[in-house]
Amino acid sequence: MPGTHSERDDMRKFLTVGAVVAATAAAALLPAGPAAPSSAPASAAAVCAIDHFCLYEFSNGTGRRGSYVKGTDDVKRQNLPSARSAWNRTNEYWCVWSKDDYMGTRVIIQPNEGLKDLRGDFRSALPASAIHC
Repeated sequence: MPGTHSERDDMRKFLTVGAVVAATAAAALLPAGPAAPSSAPASAAAVCAIDHFCLYEFSNGTGRRGSYVKGTDDVKRQNLPSARSAWNRTNEYWCVWSKDDYMGTRVIIQPNEGLKDLRGDFRSALPASAIHC
């Protein structure tokens, strides 16, 4: 009958509102689009603190990690036999060398470059503000 309000109508409204709320909640849990690629490695050992320069034993930020703010003349002091990847989370350039005491082949790592495979074994590192770099 027109103009009357039945329990059936109340139930339909309740179910419709409930379905909309449930669908909205489910949609909020889904990602909006494809995930943005991350420059951070997936390994838990690979986490490098902000304002630090990190060296990793193996490529892709895996293996043992050494974390630096002032550099090192020998990564073995941080229990790294050598480093094969680096993650620069500082605002300055860093230099890495293939030998101890800032000798051998030098590679320069850009500020905030993200994870970088070094394509070789490196054994010492300094920020660009240091005299040797």
